[in-house]
This record gives sequence, structure tokens and C-alpha cells, in this order.
Amino acid sequence: MALAKCFNFNINKFNYRVVKIISGAVIFLCLNLILINACSAELKISGELPKWLREPVNRSLSAVWAEIPDDDNIDKLETLKLVASRLFAGYRIEVINKNNLEIKFYKLNLNLKWQVKFIVPELRDMALSWFNKDIAGLDAEILNLINNLPVEALSWADDALKSELGKIINARLAGWDFNAQVNINNKLNILNIFFRPSQALVLAIKPSLYSRTIPVMFKSDLEAKLIPGLSPLIGLPVAWAEQHREDIEQAARDFLEDRNSVDNMKASANVKFKPAAVADLEARVDSDRFLFQVWVAAYAGIKDKYPEAGVFFGWNMAHLFDFKFKFNLELYAEAIIEFGDWDFTGRLGARYELFNDLWAGVEGEWPHDLLFARIYWGSYKPKRFYAWWRVNLNDDHGHEGALGYRLNDHIAIEIYYDGIKHDKLGLRGQWSL
Repeated sequence: MALAKCFNFNINKFNYRVVKIISGAVIFLCLNLILINACSAELKISGELPKWLREPVNRSLSAVWAEIPDDDNIDKLETLKLVASRLFAGYRIEVINKNNLEIKFYKLNLNLKWQVKFIVPELRDMALSWFNKDIAGLDAEILNLINNLPVEALSWADDALKSELGKIINARLAGWDFNAQVNINNKLNILNIFFRPSQALVLAIKPSLYSRTIPVMFKSDLEAKLIPGLSPLIGLPVAWAEQHREDIEQAARDFLEDRNSVDNMKASANVKFKPAAVADLEARVDSDRFLFQVWVAAYAGIKDKYPEAGVFFGWNMAHLFDFKFKFNLELYAEAIIEFGDWDFTGRLGARYELFNDLWAGVEGEWPHDLLFARIYWGSYKPKRFYAWWRVNLNDDHGHEGALGYRLNDHIAIEIYYDGIKHDKLGLRGQWSL
């Protein structure tokens, strides 16, 4: 029992000493941190030094002050003043130690005049206009930054100046790098800023133009003209193209709507631009009044079903009504010629858009004097499925329909059923002109 008590006592005493040592170490570290913060807080920068330079200067001088040894044979204030005068050319230094350690900066040259000059990169048309708009007033911001800065100070303040210039320039010109050079004259110092695009760059533009109202031949021509029309975008930074996404979309919209084929059909363009190295530009050009299509079709698997050609013209009445809701009512006429015996078929109809890309209506056909109910569903974009079906409202109630797939702007393949004349299933290929 005595041995156990002694053992417990020694353990408790040992634990007490450990706790005491750890507590003392923690207190020592805390005091050191407080003293370090107090020392750094004592150092104050004032005078004619720009605000954006005070923080890096404060860090440098704090490091210098910490390295000067506490020795009776060394005058710490004079040493700090001497080092500061050597480090920070262009300024006269005063070191004051009253309640706090204060370093005052005074310009040696009082006649300091600066001018900011931009060297604009080689841009064309709309890109040049956007760049000039972005840098409007930028020279005044930079001049306010360097105004009354001694030229000699650039020997040690160049990194800090470039950092500050970067903050101002990047806020306006995303994706652009810059170089700054100074031309020193007796009366005027000129800060020249050169711009260059940074990676990633727009290397190509892939336009995709869709329309349900304009013939494919007009649409293909518009798409071909759109590429050179947007050539000023090639070589621009992707980040800057993102910044000017709305401007690019507006420029493409104006370009398309200025074409005769679009203007004559009273069409408007809806454009979406996705910046990338190979940028996507998707445009839908549709008329709110007219629809015009020309096509040729051929059949396989259905005997006595000859190739045919058709012309379709539609007139949308939505522009006549000022409804708050969507109201697409379309009147149309279609003429079809069969190449086998050159039979002519004419159609007149009306259809209404129930939902997006879902149309329903009625049409009359002559010279057979037939009346049909007709429904169509599907997008007019390539690589999309679509379907149509119509039923004879006369006594025999024959019907006709197809499920199709658009391979590209011109060619579509359909699984076609003819239940009006032949009652057979086959393939139908259609080429839109």
C-alpha cells in the first residue's frame, strides 16, 4: 500500500510538472506573437508615397527593422533610414520614433508630369470598336495611379505597379495581357502600354443556321456569308469574347437581318454564341409572315409511286394580332407535280401551332376534291426526328403519314405509309432546295 501511494504520488507530481512546462511554453509563444504584432503595428508609412505602394514598402521595412540587431553600438533609426534611402530611390526618407515608429517619404523631384499612351492591337471592324470602347477613360484611371510618382521609383516599384495596372486593366479587358514601357523625357514621362491576347484564343467559328420559313438554298448562302462576316473575331481571347457575348450576338443578328433574302421575307434572327477555341454560333432565322419551301421526293418499295416535286408557300397571320399569348395561325398553298404522268395536285390549308413544333390543321386537295385533317410534329434542325400524318375526312377515311429523320439541311429519309392510293409501306427520300 505504501509503495502504491508513493507510486501514485510520483505520477501526479510528474503530470503536474508536464502541465506546468506546457503552460509556460504556450504563454511564451503567445507573448512572442503579441510582441511581433505590436512591433509590426508600430511601423507606420506616411508622406507622399502612393497608397498602393505603402503595403509592400511596409513589408520590406518591417523585415529590415526586424533584422537590425539590438546593440548599444548600433543606431537602429539611422540604420533604418540609411537602408530605406538606398532601397527606395526617388524619395527622401525621414524616420521618427515618438509613440510609434514612423517613416515619412518625400519626393525628391517636384516637377513630375506623366502621360499614358495605349498601343492598340491590330483589330478590325467591330472588334476594334469594342476595344476602343473598353479602354475609354482607362488612361485617366492609370494616370491617377502614377500621378506624381518619381521615375526613379520604377526601379523598385515595377512589380507593384504592374500588379495595380493588372487590376485596373483586367477589370475592363478580360483575356488581354499587357506590357508597360516608360519613355523618360525632361519635362514629360510617357507610360506606353502594349496589349496582346492571352490563351485561349478563338481560332474558328462554326455557325449553325436554322429556319423553317426560309428555303434551304437561301439559308446555306447566309451560313456561308456569316463566316467571313464574323472573321474579325478570329484570334481574340476567349475570355474577352465571353465578355462581349451580347455584342457578338447583336453583330451576327444585324449581319443576317441586313441580307436581302432575310429582309425581303420580313424575317428576324435569334442568335446564341458560345465562346471557345472553336466557337459555336447558332442562329435561327424565321419570318413571322412568310414561309417558302421547294423540295423533290422519291419513293422506294411502293409500286407506281413516282418521284415528285413541290413548292410550298405559307402566310402566318400572327403579325395581324396583338395577343399577349403565342398565336401562330398559318394559311398555306402547295403545288405538287408527279414526274411519272405529270399529274398536278394542289392543296390549300390552314394550321395552328398547338405547342412548340406541334402543328394541327385541315387542308383541301384538288382536282380530287378531298378534305384532310393534318398534324405535324418535329424540329427543322438537322439530325432530328419528325412525323406527319393526315386522314381523309371524306367517306373512305384513307390516311397517309411518315416518320422521318433529317440527315442534314437538304436530305431527309422517311418511313412512309400511303393508305390513300396504294395501301403500302415504303421509304421516301426528300431533298429540300
